[in-house]
Amino acid sequence: MPIFKVALAVLVSILPLNILRVLGYRLLFGYRIEHSRIGFGTIIAVDEFSLSRSRIGFLNQFIGPIKVNIAEGASIGNRNVFSCGYWVLREDNKAMNYARTLDVGADTLITSGHHFDVAGEFKLGDRSWVAGIGSQFWTHGVGVRDRDIEIGSDCYLGSAVRFAPGSSIGDNVLVAMGSVVSGKLDVSNALVGGVPAKVLKENYDWKKVE
Repeated sequence: MPIFKVALAVLVSILPLNILRVLGYRLLFGYRIEHSRIGFGTIIAVDEFSLSRSRIGFLNQFIGPIKVNIAEGASIGNRNVFSCGYWVLREDNKAMNYARTLDVGADTLITSGHHFDVAGEFKLGDRSWVAGIGSQFWTHGVGVRDRDIEIGSDCYLGSAVRFAPGSSIGDNVLVAMGSVVSGKLDVSNALVGGVPAKVLKENYDWKKVE
């Protein structure tokens, strides 16, 4: 791990004003940050970082050889971890072709206290929510080749959900609290839940349920 890069990011993260933190990340790291807020203590030490008209809260960590793109209108709460170990760059792992990409769509919401492993690709569709607290998303594992995670648009993920490598859901899906999504659920407009998660209701619109 490039210790100097992380140490420098820590120093930038504790600058007292948002404008100073944004300028520090722009000038010292070359990140593309426009009209956005970055909370105190948020450490960004990655390969590429793009943030536009969005908000990131306090004490988040973006660390590792990853590419991050956060679209307009996204809101990320506090104490989330988005990370990838530098072990993916070792010679014996290069053939695995880890994508190392975080793609957060427009008008999304990620609340607080979640963990995102970004060895593969993690994609969160427009207007989707990672709600509650304590969810985990894993994009690598022993012997795993199909590792990327994709969450469609207009989805709602309850507290403490788990997404295994290679898992995905379609659009307008509600994932019940505590569920473990361990495969590709190629369904939209549905309620899914359980361990492992399965479709509980079809033709379901969580935004209209009273």
